[in-house]
Amino acid sequence: MKITQLIKEPLTHFIVIAVGLFLAFDVMNDNEDDAQHVINVSSGRVEQLHQRFVKVWQRTPTQEEMDKLINNYVMDEIYAREARGLGLDVNDGVIRKRLRQKMEFMMQDITSAQPPDAQELARFFKENQNKYREPNAYSFQQVFISDDSPEKIINVWVGQQQKRINKGLEPEGASSLLPKSLQSQSLSIVARLFGNEFAKALSVQPIEQWSGPIRSGYGLHFIYISDIQHGSLPKLSQIEDNVLADWRYQKNLANQKSYEQDLLDRYEVNVNMPTLVAGDY
Repeated sequence: MKITQLIKEPLTHFIVIAVGLFLAFDVMNDNEDDAQHVINVSSGRVEQLHQRFVKVWQRTPTQEEMDKLINNYVMDEIYAREARGLGLDVNDGVIRKRLRQKMEFMMQDITSAQPPDAQELARFFKENQNKYREPNAYSFQQVFISDDSPEKIINVWVGQQQKRINKGLEPEGASSLLPKSLQSQSLSIVARLFGNEFAKALSVQPIEQWSGPIRSGYGLHFIYISDIQHGSLPKLSQIEDNVLADWRYQKNLANQKSYEQDLLDRYEVNVNMPTLVAGDY
């Protein structure tokens, strides 16, 4: 077959095009492979590694430590690329969770970059002022009655002390390591000493008279509340940092809820629910 005839053959055209595509694909892949095997550590990244070390160790790193930080970063990047090359990132729940966290951190950064004005923060403080109100402080005495004895004996003893109270006398009780009186203490402190049940009952007892007995984790107690200092609401200027942190937290929740709804609206979600028996979930 002559060369001119060979050139005119459709099969020849196909072979030439195929070879050309193969060469182009090979060149493109070589360039991609080369890019995949190049790791550039920017000055900003080095500075970030440096600042992270200073924040943790409260000192600047030595040259050897800095070299180790950079080497660790490079190895992390290499392992990540190799793992992706092997498809280890596909259908990995841990990676999906981490990517979601990074998206959430981005939203938090956006919220932090847009602080509220004075009016908005004041409005938030007013709407949530009960959260910032100082707790009531209680001053009281307690007389302890052990519940180690049989219930019948305890009831007799309680009855005798109630008669003393009716006569204007103080009740008598057993000795214990518990404090006989507390001055200007919040219910949270009282709960640590006597338990939540005792603190809750204390909050509804009358003032300036013996009452009870109320129960704690140790036994029974007659109570005499001498004073209740009602908690005051501090000024916004005194707790502005705490209020701002709470505002950012609530704003983050609202932004995340709105963003997640926008994402859901962009997707069609199909759930193929199996037939489950009671107790499967």
